Amino acid sequence: MTQLALLLQQGSTGNPTAEGIFHFFVGFVLILTLYCSFLGFTYWISKDE
Repeated sequence: MTQLALLLQQGSTGNPTAEGIFHFFVGFVLILTLYCSFLGFTYWISKDE
């Protein structure tokens, strides 16, 4: 829990560190992957064969 508080404080400073930028991109890629997987699944389940 203290790590989460430190990450939140770290993001609020205006001086981003390499670790904060890395965590941002990891989260962004994870969300983008889930979103694209969902779109691919809905396309696959709805196509007519």
